[in-house]
Amino acid sequence: MAVTVFKPEEQNASQAPTLGMGSGTFGANAQQRKNIAQGGSGRFTNLQQYVQANEANNPNAQLLQREATARQGELGTRQQEFTRQAEPIKSGFQAIRSGQQFVQSALENPTQIVQTPSNIQRFAGYRTQGIGDIETPFNQLQTARATLGTQQEQLASGLETIQRDPNALQNYLQSQRANPSLATRGENVLDRFLTQSTESGQRAIAGLGTTAGAIRSSQAPSIIGDIETLRTQAQGKPLSSADVGNLLTRKITPEEEFVRSINPEYVSQRLGLSESQPDNPRFTKLEAAKARRDTVNRFNQRIAETDNAITNITNQINSSNQKINELENIDFNNFEGEERRNKELETSREIDRENEKIRKLQPQLNNISFDNNSLKQGLSRIDLSLQPKLEEYERGLALNKQQLLQQYDPTRLSRIQALQQLAGTNQFNSLLSGGIQ
Repeated sequence: MAVTVFKPEEQNASQAPTLGMGSGTFGANAQQRKNIAQGGSGRFTNLQQYVQANEANNPNAQLLQREATARQGELGTRQQEFTRQAEPIKSGFQAIRSGQQFVQSALENPTQIVQTPSNIQRFAGYRTQGIGDIETPFNQLQTARATLGTQQEQLASGLETIQRDPNALQNYLQSQRANPSLATRGENVLDRFLTQSTESGQRAIAGLGTTAGAIRSSQAPSIIGDIETLRTQAQGKPLSSADVGNLLTRKITPEEEFVRSINPEYVSQRLGLSESQPDNPRFTKLEAAKARRDTVNRFNQRIAETDNAITNITNQINSSNQKINELENIDFNNFEGEERRNKELETSREIDRENEKIRKLQPQLNNISFDNNSLKQGLSRIDLSLQPKLEEYERGLALNKQQLLQQYDPTRLSRIQALQQLAGTNQFNSLLSGGIQ
């Protein structure tokens, strides 16, 4: 409470008689006063009797106690009003923290967030409009806090002024009269004198200082700490639309670089073909698989060649055997004399020629059959375990990047597509639809 101090000597003496001039009220026990002579200075000579007469019923002490209580109550009212004004600021800060946590969660797990359309809309709002401003409302809070501190100090210093300054005490007591302007100077001085001189009054005056100290040391409303904590938590985290955009870019850029980097090596790695061949670390499994396939192809080609040669020679032998069989079954009874002998001789020579053919072809057939068997045995010993992977690898080379991610890393593809949704763009479409060769 602000207190204006009026000095008695500045009052009009004709309107406010001094203490002892015979006017004023001394309390309910005023009838107990004795006829006390005045000194030449105008002051009572045994004021102690007046003090004793008013000690038992001194309402001024109660006034001071009520004033202290009222100032404490006013502080509580001011703090409640401050808290009421700060509640929207706190709610705003809580909304900002919620938004920041949502953005962070969305960027950490975009795939889950985009499952709900309202989440996409919410993120779009933060991306285009920002999450919120913490400095402007915090400065408003600081201004209100400073005002509350000033009010708190005024309440405390007001009580201390009444406690320390007799003129302030006298003015306060006068202000509490039903008609302050009608009080004489003597009455006002006597009120102050009795308050200062009685034990109850002295306790009440001392209580003003105690209450002032309590008011001054009163803790600020806890909502201030709540808001400061929320502000600290919000600082350094996304607030503006640019902040949200930068965080989104940090998530998207490495994914773009990853999609661009998808190449045949990516497919090889996913199939485990990029690893070194255990029995020959100089070569990868992919290289080994290709080399073995080339070897298999060469074996198959040689086997096919020997198969054809075997078939050809076998056909020749079978043809000769068939011809011999036909020659051996000729009926010479149809011929007579010299003709028969000539026919028999010619047939015999023909059979010998066919047998000679067979005799020459058989070693060739044996050699080629041996080679054929050796080739087939060699083919059976080739490790073909990597061939399915090699075939899958080559099929993968024909796919686009989206198809490859769908096959080998669907989780990452979903994240990429979710980030694109959060960004509100189609920047990945052309990258994903491209091939790798």
